[in-house]
Amino acid sequence: MKDKLIDALKNNAVTIIYAVLCILAIYFSGQPTAFIVTEIVTRLGRNTIIILSLLLPVLCGMGLNFGIVLGAMSAAVSLIVITNFSVEGLPGILLCFVIATFLSIALGFVLGIFFNKVKGQEMIAGMIVGFFASGIFSLIFLFLVGSIIPMRSSEILLSEGVGVRNTIRLQDGTSQVIDNIWKMPMAEFIKHAFLLLLAIYIFTCLYKVLKSKVSIKSAILSKLLILVIIVGIVFLFSLYSESFRFILNFTTVPIVTFLLIGLVALLVVFLNKTKLGQDIRTVGQSMHIATTAGINVNKIRIISVIISTVIASWGQIIFIQNMGNLNTYTSHDNVGIYAIAALLVGGASISKATIPQVFIGAVLFHTLFFISPMAGNELFGDPMVGEFFRIFLCYLVIAFSLAVYAWQRIKDKNKLSA
Repeated sequence: MKDKLIDALKNNAVTIIYAVLCILAIYFSGQPTAFIVTEIVTRLGRNTIIILSLLLPVLCGMGLNFGIVLGAMSAAVSLIVITNFSVEGLPGILLCFVIATFLSIALGFVLGIFFNKVKGQEMIAGMIVGFFASGIFSLIFLFLVGSIIPMRSSEILLSEGVGVRNTIRLQDGTSQVIDNIWKMPMAEFIKHAFLLLLAIYIFTCLYKVLKSKVSIKSAILSKLLILVIIVGIVFLFSLYSESFRFILNFTTVPIVTFLLIGLVALLVVFLNKTKLGQDIRTVGQSMHIATTAGINVNKIRIISVIISTVIASWGQIIFIQNMGNLNTYTSHDNVGIYAIAALLVGGASISKATIPQVFIGAVLFHTLFFISPMAGNELFGDPMVGEFFRIFLCYLVIAFSLAVYAWQRIKDKNKLSA
């Protein structure tokens, strides 16, 4: 029992440290709880899909895909296109998804081919590809657009008529269009979520008993029960605690945004249950064994990278429409770094990542990300202290995870050779 506890603390050291730092930063920031909860919900909806895009390459044995920057660029291109042609509102965002999907499929295919040429070095290769693609992106939209590539709207061009502006403000009908489709107070959202999860849990138990012929006891002991209990406890707090109810009523949840997050998560789960998912896991465990089993390793790796790039483009569209403006040349720069850091904070590693770790990492990383400047301002009178601290932690988490992974590989090789 003691050894298991020590192993659990070692395996989740980064997550535990981040959780402690979040609690301390929240305490010293002096911000009201309602504001903090609202910010967490907003940032969870804004960033989760991008983090989800990292899962398949990890399962496929390619590590952390810094190449999702290409997906973010696809989203930026699609948003520039709809702004140029003044396609507003929901039709404009839907067109964005279509353009970004096709563009990210093409870029993901090229990236996948490149990864197949540098097997074992995908992470550093993805980072270099991101830098190279960023240069190409800047060349096109800073020098070629307006001079060689004609633009319909002069409002998004620089004053000389050549190059796209550094910041493009989305049209009023497009900004936060997905978030504003359907909003609900968090108290009401938790109530509906509890009833829905309870119904799913009961249906799952009945299905296991009737179809799989398992005992009622084994059917009831399900992981979903833990989630139902947690949501149920929060629901009871919202009913009987007035202060807690105020916080939940103060916070609104963008339902459609979270439904999209849920659909993307279900897509990843569904893919894992299919033959493709089995092949991805087999390739991730051993490319040699996968080849022996008749799996086209290169094809599976390319498909994983394409899906990752496409999901990243969708996530970036959600992010930008929530922000309301596009930083043309910088919005994609740190997408990979921040998403990877959040995933690692959730307890993932270079060789293993799960959906719960995505959500845990998104909450912890982005909570500290927005609260640390406020805590720095309260403690030292300068928000930049917190700004530097969060950037330092971001790179520290990635460096620490890479070091642990390298140490573990050396340790495993020594065991095999002994």
